[in-house]
Amino acid sequence: MFEDVTIAGFPPIKSINISVSAEEAARSASMDLVITGSGLPISVGQEAAIMASQTLMLTGYVRDIGTGYAEADRALSCSLISRTVDFIECSAEHKTGEIFDKDIVGIAKELDTLGVGIKTDGSSFPKEPRHKLDLGESAFSSIERRARGRGALIYDTPKGQIMIASKPAGIHKGTLRRGENILPGASATFTEADRFSDIKVRGQTTEGTDKQQLRPQTSVKDTGIARRRPLILMHEGETTVDRMKKRAVWSARRAAGNSVTASIPVTGWRDSAGQIWQPNWLVSVEDDWLGIEGLMIIKSIVFDQNDMTVATLSLADPRALGGENPRGKSAGSYAAPGVIDAEYTDE
Repeated sequence: MFEDVTIAGFPPIKSINISVSAEEAARSASMDLVITGSGLPISVGQEAAIMASQTLMLTGYVRDIGTGYAEADRALSCSLISRTVDFIECSAEHKTGEIFDKDIVGIAKELDTLGVGIKTDGSSFPKEPRHKLDLGESAFSSIERRARGRGALIYDTPKGQIMIASKPAGIHKGTLRRGENILPGASATFTEADRFSDIKVRGQTTEGTDKQQLRPQTSVKDTGIARRRPLILMHEGETTVDRMKKRAVWSARRAAGNSVTASIPVTGWRDSAGQIWQPNWLVSVEDDWLGIEGLMIIKSIVFDQNDMTVATLSLADPRALGGENPRGKSAGSYAAPGVIDAEYTDE
């Protein structure tokens, strides 16, 4: 289960922690390093790529360095951040500040003047008639505004590129089972917070004078909520009925998915087939003590290697990241009815 973790040009690694998430656009790492001799063997801003037994985990830069010494020993620690950090933090540069007739992927590529790189899972997104940059905002902030209305996730890849996706990327081999490969410390939470029985999305288009253009509205029902709990959302950007339907369904599914979460520690960093655990991938879970049996989506992973090699998987109902209702044989709170499709109504 031990991983040979190395970074070219770095001293040996004593311990390491790597955090990866499908809901964050930059993975990060922190580590303790061996230090000998005078001076420091690494520098802030230095390029770095973390390899775990020849598998790429993170490509980025040294973010922070800490060092010190006591009477008998010295200490050296550092943190790394994905290459995507510049896409997130730096102001976007664009000659006009306006982009016409491109989808969210095309907009991201046009704003990627620093060459970070934009990848997609092949999902189709609608073209935006007009996308306007806010003064000083980053490329990430600009496209993140669009992502909510398009049902898109924005996260990073091991190569330090931006990934724009709308569905689970795959299914890990094997099953996580209590008493077999799930370590002590596993937990689950079931909540109705942020779930609503009726969600309405409203907006307005710049073209047309019919009621459907001037006062369009879509509504969706979450049948997992028994009592009436209404919510009204405004659609981001140019409105069409199809776009509002997608926004309504995405919001309801996300809320339903996030109502069931679990934290599962496992030995090692890989599934039963030897693949590194990946965010936005599905994994089968069977844990009768937690009341969960079915597929769950990996929202984030924390990889730790010190005295032990452990991965802690943060899981949720697949709907939290755009997937479908798992329909597993779980506790009633997990096997909630699915969200129905949105319907067009007059405001």
